Amino acid sequence: MFYNSSNSYEYNDCVSKGACSVSPAISSMQEVMLILLRQIAYYLLKLKDFGSQKEGITRSLISQIALIDAAKDFSESQILNLFSEQYANLTELRKEYLQMCKNKEEQCHDLKNLLKLSSKTSLSSILKRGDREFINKYKRLNVKQKSNSEILTSVMKSVCVNLICLYEYDYACEYAEDNVLEALNIFNFSRVDSDLIKKYTEVLSKIDIELLKLLKRAQFEEYGIIEEQTVSTSTSPNKAILVSGSNLRDLKNVLEFVKDTDIDVYTNGNLLIAHAFPYFKSCKNLKGHFGTGVFNTILDFATFPGAILLTKNEAQNIEYLYRGRLFTTDDIAPKGVVKIIDNDFTPLVNSAFQAKGFAKGQQREPVKVGLNENILSNFLDKIISDNYQNLFIIGHSNLDMNMNDYFKKFFNSMPEKSYAISFSYNPHLENVLFINLANDYPQIYGVLQKIFEKIPLNSEKLAFFLTKCDINSFSNIINLKNEGVKNIFLSDCPPTLINPSVLSSFNKLYDIFPISEPEIDLKKIQ
Repeated sequence: MFYNSSNSYEYNDCVSKGACSVSPAISSMQEVMLILLRQIAYYLLKLKDFGSQKEGITRSLISQIALIDAAKDFSESQILNLFSEQYANLTELRKEYLQMCKNKEEQCHDLKNLLKLSSKTSLSSILKRGDREFINKYKRLNVKQKSNSEILTSVMKSVCVNLICLYEYDYACEYAEDNVLEALNIFNFSRVDSDLIKKYTEVLSKIDIELLKLLKRAQFEEYGIIEEQTVSTSTSPNKAILVSGSNLRDLKNVLEFVKDTDIDVYTNGNLLIAHAFPYFKSCKNLKGHFGTGVFNTILDFATFPGAILLTKNEAQNIEYLYRGRLFTTDDIAPKGVVKIIDNDFTPLVNSAFQAKGFAKGQQREPVKVGLNENILSNFLDKIISDNYQNLFIIGHSNLDMNMNDYFKKFFNSMPEKSYAISFSYNPHLENVLFINLANDYPQIYGVLQKIFEKIPLNSEKLAFFLTKCDINSFSNIINLKNEGVKNIFLSDCPPTLINPSVLSSFNKLYDIFPISEPEIDLKKIQ
């Protein structure tokens, strides 16, 4: 489960639960898990030097890093099982390494201060260990090293998120995996070199964008090349399933499973992008998109009268009110959510038939999603021929009320001969091209590549306004900066995702402007 929530939208998890920061208990637990994972990385690299590849354990480690922020939704037994599984991996790897050293008559370099767990280890003892490690880390590292370490960890999480998405399409990414292991491994040593941290941050950031390009290719190969489509947001009287999240493969599997039934399927959240692919357009059970916003799951789930599937690698707000009709394909199901095993969606279908369904249905305005390449190309040609003063690239969407107000003023304040390409806010102006890609990172990057073929990245006239801060933000910004982009503005990040002090250090390190007021921000780039 990946946490990509906004911190100021009126219906988001942070506001609804009244908890807008990571609890000390969760932080301690994550700290101990990272210690365990970095020690596993050490022995994976040692065994690789001996020619022994451990693909299964490597992928388990990658998945655990991607999953690490989801701990708050797990029960105590689920958390202990995760620790037990990874500790078994550590024990197995160390034993094999020591044996191989003996067989080859080579000197072993065993890790000191190995983490030790047992069947009697309790969650409270893990939390106490985490508290001690926090204190030790903050004594050992200076402010700059701590911030740089957190930035690297954030970039690493983003890489791991994209890696496990690619695993579903059977893409092998050994180079990316190796660099994650090597980056983890540097924290096994008492002296953490700041230059080495920065090096791996830059390397992994570049890899992250390459993974997005691979994901775009994988999506096109499986579902066809996206087109601009008009998507129904109306509902029809019938039994229904809501598929919420961003995992296209899960949506495909559900549609295949129900194709001979009379159940309607609606997408929710970032799965709006599915309607732009030819494959999904051909699925008769897919009726449209249900929901009022990417992060508005509280209201969406409460008003949907059917069964709800939470796709892999995505965490929405899961309130107790909805438990009993929530399902997931994730390896670990939060308490009260039914786990789908081996893509057998029978429990999901049965729940849909038992639910009341839509009695009457409602008519709503449709939305457009996807890309019309001719419109984009003509718009770019118009910008160039008009000898533009500024080009603003805006997005992607978090449907934040403050951001809505900001951009109403922003578009009214744009200088003459200025243009904008927006992935989030649509002012319906001739000098603003709105492209709705439903926050699908691979497809957004595909469009950016087309823009950069005609507009130089290092142009003084170019400015980015990143309106949603999430797990991918750091690597995206680092790559844009490395490509020569001079003006980048970033919205607030949720404290549950990025520590505010780390964000402040990141902004200073990469010369990022926090989004403030339109008039003030525009003056910075004129």
